[in-house]
Amino acid sequence: MMDARSGWSHFARVGIALAFGFMGGSLEALTRDAEGMRFELSAWTVIALLAGAAVGWYYWEMAIKMNTDQAHSSARAKRRFVIVTLLMFVAGFASYLYRLRFAPRTSSWEVAEGAMLAFVVVGLLAVVLWRIIRYLEGK
Repeated sequence: MMDARSGWSHFARVGIALAFGFMGGSLEALTRDAEGMRFELSAWTVIALLAGAAVGWYYWEMAIKMNTDQAHSSARAKRRFVIVTLLMFVAGFASYLYRLRFAPRTSSWEVAEGAMLAFVVVGLLAVVLWRIIRYLEGK
């Protein structure tokens, strides 16, 4: 039987793996044709999905080990975790910018504003979820 903490950890691990997997797969499947952008699924889409899921899974494993295992909570491990977190933030931001290349030139500024707004909203939702989890864990 799982305790509440390991249940939340498993939920978060699977959630972040799926999120990064779908981000990787959707970025790979996005193509441009004469009518605009479209999704074209291929074997590379599945590979990108699995690679993104592996990155998300590894990231959460780092977080769990750092939080529960003294051997993985050294100053060096914390620095590595912060660096990986910053790289993932940059990758998430770059994924929004990458999609701008599929927007028509006439409306690229509006699409850029929408992408930035979406990035801010997703970030705010992440903060809210983090605060809810901290509240539920009693911290």
